[in-house]
Amino acid sequence: MPKVNLEIQMKFLTELDEALTDALGRYADDGAEKLAELEYMKKEVVRAQRIITERITDEGAANDAAFPREVLREAAYT
Repeated sequence: MPKVNLEIQMKFLTELDEALTDALGRYADDGAEKLAELEYMKKEVVRAQRIITERITDEGAANDAAFPREVLREAAYT
């Protein structure tokens, strides 16, 4: 199974969030339906960012548990 680069996904989601913020300002006068759709998309981006952040944190914890820093440091000097 291919490994997913979570940092790239987070960068994309951050850029998408910024674009949606701009769109909300730009289309503020275009009607409630369009604004509701943009707001929904923005909420979904925030939700996706939270999930990616949790996965990054979980992967970091798993790596720390598998390879304690002391072992890695010792291996680097050996």
